[in-house]
Amino acid sequence: MRNSQLFIALIFVCTFAQAQHQFTNTGNFRTFPGATISFFGDFVNNGVFTDAAQSISFRGGANQFIFASTTLTFNNFIADNAMNVRLQSDVNISNTLTLTAGALDLNSRRLTIQNALPTAVSRTGGYILSEKTNNTSQLRWIIGTNTSAHVFPFGTSTGVYIPFTVLPTAGNLGNVTVSTFPTATNNTPYPTVPVAVTDMNRLGVDNSANVVDRFWQIDKDGPSGTATLTFQAAPAEVGTITSLQAQRWNGTTGTWENPLPGQTSNATGVTVPDVTNFSPWTLSGNNAPLPVELLVFTAKGVETRVELNWTTASERNNDYFTIQRSKDGRTFSDVGTVAAGPNGHNVQKYDYTDHDPLPGKSYYMLKQTDLDGTMEFLAIRMVQMDEFPPGLTVYPNPVEGGQFSIDFKSPLKQDTFVTISDLVGKIIFSSVVVAGTRYYPVDLENSPAGVYMLRTTSPQSGFELKIMVK
Repeated sequence: MRNSQLFIALIFVCTFAQAQHQFTNTGNFRTFPGATISFFGDFVNNGVFTDAAQSISFRGGANQFIFASTTLTFNNFIADNAMNVRLQSDVNISNTLTLTAGALDLNSRRLTIQNALPTAVSRTGGYILSEKTNNTSQLRWIIGTNTSAHVFPFGTSTGVYIPFTVLPTAGNLGNVTVSTFPTATNNTPYPTVPVAVTDMNRLGVDNSANVVDRFWQIDKDGPSGTATLTFQAAPAEVGTITSLQAQRWNGTTGTWENPLPGQTSNATGVTVPDVTNFSPWTLSGNNAPLPVELLVFTAKGVETRVELNWTTASERNNDYFTIQRSKDGRTFSDVGTVAAGPNGHNVQKYDYTDHDPLPGKSYYMLKQTDLDGTMEFLAIRMVQMDEFPPGLTVYPNPVEGGQFSIDFKSPLKQDTFVTISDLVGKIIFSSVVVAGTRYYPVDLENSPAGVYMLRTTSPQSGFELKIMVK
């Protein structure tokens, strides 16, 4: 009977005492199921805190701070302070978060929602404040395989509500961690951690006038997962930009990916389906997406021709490519065109062969032209056509006993990679021949009789020759 009386007294004191001063725990503090406790001052925990209560609310009339020597775990957390509640340590919420009034300022800390249900977070007038340019103010939600829409209730420093929504559609997202921050009108500062964004250019020109003044950092640690993402920015951050599209920065290629298909938008937000890759995102508009980048462009001499190959990461409004050639690297003329592939965010590969190249050293430029006539010069490559003199030979050919020599006719000017493959492409011999070599012996004694392809490749040129092994 005495224990019951103590329990009732504890509930009475904790529920109705409205002290405006700091609460400090240096021992063991435990709340029991059914208790509803309100704090009106700062909350400091330097001891052991165990929360099994119905709810704990922060309802002060001034800024309230939550301090702890270790990560705090609350059961049901209510932020009901129009003057804001600010974290000074990481906080976990095992059941529900209710935002009634004011900002719950993450303040370079991590808030983790451990309940995967979308109802674990609700709001009436409050919001979560992230807004740190180093992406340290993080809201993490353990979503896993739950397939309902999860609303991350962010707001700006002026109180504009800008929710971010994750709707999982397949797989296991695991923990989804999101942070966001505003920028100046030129979109600076760019994100630097955990992934560095390096530009806002489009076709070599600053595109910040067509980009919303906000970034989002989105990460997941689940083994798989596809989701629909909805971004929302403040009207002042969007300004006069229309036709919004979300775009992701690819940290591996250091480029902005083309907008994913199927997006829908309104005046201040965008919804993107079928997202499988996360990391930094922003919103562009005015039908001026961030750049479509060239991934690869190579030009190599092969026998008496020059073969050009290039790969794009994505394309939008691209009409065609022009191949230009120059003897001196300054004055170029057109030698051919290649039509662009379908617009989209997929990698596309192209090739072109110049069957009448210039002798000696020459330069090739790749130019891209948009549907509206806008042109961009993408890259220049040099080719040296006299590196392998005409008549490079293998002797004897046909080869008997598996042994033969390559005669380069004159000492090589560069290290050269030599491969020999069968007619299905399986490489049976490879070696690097150093610069200065003219004759190079090869032994194919253990290879079966048949026809093989010998290829020699340097950084600028290549040569192919069929050989017969008896």
